[in-house]
Amino acid sequence: MQLPISLFIGLRYSQSRKGNAFISFITLFSVAGIFLGVMALTIVSSVMNGFEGELKKRILGVIPHIVISTDNGYPTDWQTALLQHQQVQQITPFLQTEALVQAPRQLTGVLMQGVTVDALPDFMRQSLVIGDWQDFAAARYSVILGMALAEQLEVSVGDKLRFMLPQAGSYTPMGWVPRQRIFTVAGILDSGSDVDKLLALTSLPDLQRLLGSSVDSQQWRLSLREPFAAPQLAAQLTAQFASAPIRVMDWRQSHGKLFDAVAMEKAMMWLMLLLIVAVAAFNIVSALVMMVTDKQAEIAILKTLGMTDRQLFQVFAVQGLSNGVSGAVLGLVAGIVLATQLNTLLDWAGLQLAPGINLPIDIQPTQLGIIFICAVGLTLAAVWYPARRAVSINPAEILRDE
Repeated sequence: MQLPISLFIGLRYSQSRKGNAFISFITLFSVAGIFLGVMALTIVSSVMNGFEGELKKRILGVIPHIVISTDNGYPTDWQTALLQHQQVQQITPFLQTEALVQAPRQLTGVLMQGVTVDALPDFMRQSLVIGDWQDFAAARYSVILGMALAEQLEVSVGDKLRFMLPQAGSYTPMGWVPRQRIFTVAGILDSGSDVDKLLALTSLPDLQRLLGSSVDSQQWRLSLREPFAAPQLAAQLTAQFASAPIRVMDWRQSHGKLFDAVAMEKAMMWLMLLLIVAVAAFNIVSALVMMVTDKQAEIAILKTLGMTDRQLFQVFAVQGLSNGVSGAVLGLVAGIVLATQLNTLLDWAGLQLAPGINLPIDIQPTQLGIIFICAVGLTLAAVWYPARRAVSINPAEILRDE
């Protein structure tokens, strides 16, 4: 198959190693820069995706994605409509309150959740490292603590703890006395996140009795297929039930700043590494400008033979793009290979974070496509000036002394 003349000449120029050695060096340097930038961007973005995924699984697998509070016995017909929403996976009764827990040597604040064992999220169910969910459900006034909280309180399964709820107290001759109750530690949960420092789970009926909650005041926990869709869904529900006694809260109120910080860090890493790719791509400008200067006679001859300005522009655009595309493709391949073997390489080099702990890696094809498009787009922007300079050459001035 015969290639278009502009594509054929552009590829010949890009593959030629004869002529000015300095031009070849600058071209190789720019391709190597694009290669390294794309490779680094692939590896770093895969690691950042992995960290974000671990945070999502460990934190949003424990805390509610959305909590809906109803008052005054508002009918629950809205549940049927919500279950038909593509993002809503489960709706379960739920209760959450702040409490003080007293151990023999410690007194600290906790986030107490009343849950139903049969409706627990899968990650929370799998995170129980000591104890049994069925034993927890069968016992009255039992509690499951986060690992970090249990270590802070220096308690284990079978120990007794006193929980005090200030908002459910009463006035006595001694003043305001919070409602309190002795709970037995039935298990320890390890989600691997900071939530373990605050989390205390008990059965929903026990917490309702302790709070004195009536059936007219209820909370419902919504579990979503994609937790990051919670803000949009919460806004929709707030607008939908604006005239009803319903309050909607999503996970951003407790952990939104953490995920915002991760997103900001991820964006800044993208920006810095894209600047590396941009610097390498614009090195192509230097190489192509020198190439245009070196090939002035040939360009003049091509224009004399009838090559149009558009075809001549395409010759040098193809030459520059071939360098950018080759660097981007090689960088993507190397980045994917290194990302998949990153933990093995760190282990071999003795640079692991801790024994038995691996970096989470999440390679997303869509993100790889964006990286490739950005690299090629920057290269395309870089070749515009040299290609326009080649088009502006006047054959008469170049060939009059030949």
